[in-house]
Amino acid sequence: MAFLLQRLGRGVATASLLVAAMSMGTGVMAQALTRAAASLIVPYPAGSAFDMVARRIQTDLGTSLGKTVIVENNGGASGSLGAQRLLNSDGKTLTMLLASPNELTLPTLAMKSVRYKPEDFRMVALLSSGVLAIIARPDYPANNLKEFIEKAKQPGARPLSFASTGVGSIFHLVGVDFGRRLNIPMTHVPYKGGAPALQDVMSSQIDVTFLPLIPNSIESAKAGKIKVLGVLSAERHAGMPNVPTVDDIPALRGFHHALWNGLFVSPKVPEATAEEIGKAVNRIVSQPSYRDWITEQGNSAGTPMSLEQASAYYRQESSRFARLASDIKLERE
Repeated sequence: MAFLLQRLGRGVATASLLVAAMSMGTGVMAQALTRAAASLIVPYPAGSAFDMVARRIQTDLGTSLGKTVIVENNGGASGSLGAQRLLNSDGKTLTMLLASPNELTLPTLAMKSVRYKPEDFRMVALLSSGVLAIIARPDYPANNLKEFIEKAKQPGARPLSFASTGVGSIFHLVGVDFGRRLNIPMTHVPYKGGAPALQDVMSSQIDVTFLPLIPNSIESAKAGKIKVLGVLSAERHAGMPNVPTVDDIPALRGFHHALWNGLFVSPKVPEATAEEIGKAVNRIVSQPSYRDWITEQGNSAGTPMSLEQASAYYRQESSRFARLASDIKLERE
């Protein structure tokens, strides 16, 4: 629809847009793909795992949509600031959000200040998925997960400090659940993104964090800057095959968590526009070069989906994250 409008004369295009506005009530949003620029919001700082994916698809997405895609890093409050930024967009520029239930579902269950609901966002495509890892400070007196747990449970041991990307984030919930399963006191320290959280683990300001295992983390582990003690999956990570899974610890069997990310738009975006964006992203995730790149990051590439499939997947995952919040008795703050 968008590309056809660009080829029509100015008068015809204007008339078409007016008809769309009268019939759908979304005249401003219907113009989105006819404008020269588009915004891709990343709800975390530059250098985060989500940011890396956004910048990898930035050029190809812009080429497919026929516009310049600008990545905007808007971190803070467990990703809810970036999510709200999408909902506050005025529609004059096509605005998209790279996110997951971590930013769209969990903050609604953890923070009273969050006013949106999960259904306020429309998923159009799945980009990638990455397993979480248990990452400890380099000078923690343990060399494997078993020793780490034993040291943390010794009489008189102080509570473990753990970093997350904010209250209500999946990394927050995983840390709380980790302590609950092992009966280890945990002190939560929220950050505005994974990069600053990991930096404070490297500098031994924080004991441990639970984040996706990306190349930078693997290289830091090999250089002795952090300790990767375990992966939260049933299988070992290809990038660090010597690191065991949590299933090696009886109390942590089945303690599996991964973080996926997808592309979202406001439900106000017309169906044709959402479909155009979804098809553009599906073409990207189907490219061998993209899939190879995702594999190099230690992650799995997304599966091309229709709009209906993407919506169903998002609902299912949102429900799963909500159950996790209920299991640990997460309270809104």
